[in-house]
Amino acid sequence: MRTLEERFWEKVDQSGECWTWTAATDSHGYGQMWTEPKKQPAHRISWKLANGPIPAGMFVDHICQTRLCVRPEHLRLVTNKQNLEHRVGAQTNSKSGIRGVNWHKGAGKWRASVKHNMKHYYLGLFIDIREAERVVQEKRNELFTHNDLDRKAS
Repeated sequence: MRTLEERFWEKVDQSGECWTWTAATDSHGYGQMWTEPKKQPAHRISWKLANGPIPAGMFVDHICQTRLCVRPEHLRLVTNKQNLEHRVGAQTNSKSGIRGVNWHKGAGKWRASVKHNMKHYYLGLFIDIREAERVVQEKRNELFTHNDLDRKAS
C-alpha cells in the first residue's frame, strides 16, 4: 500500500516555480485530497508533510497567491487576521476593482476605507480613483503585517 506522501506527490507538477496540484479541487479552486476520514486541502497536507502538524487555529497561507501551489517554500503559517491581510484584489462585487475603494453615489466621488480588527477606517472621498487607491494602500501598510503585495507596490 502506498503512503500518503507517495499518493500526494504523484498529483503534483513540480516543473515550475509553483508546484501545481493536478488532481481534485474544491469550489474555490484549492486542491483537495481524500485522507481518512475526510478530504483535506492539498496545501495543508503539503505543509504537514514538510513541517509537521498545524497548530490549532492557524491557517496555511500561499505566499505566492497561487491557490493550486503546494510547494512548501511558498506556504507559511498565519493567523486568520494575517490571512485576511494577505488577500489580493477587491471583493467580487466591487465597482472599482480596487480593494478598499468604492463609488459613493451621493457624493459622486470614490470613497476610501480600510477594515482592520473589526474596525472601519474611513479615509475620505476622492475625485481621482488612483489617489483613493494610494491612500488605502498606505493605511493598510500602516495597520497590516502580512500585506506582502501592498508592500511590494510601495
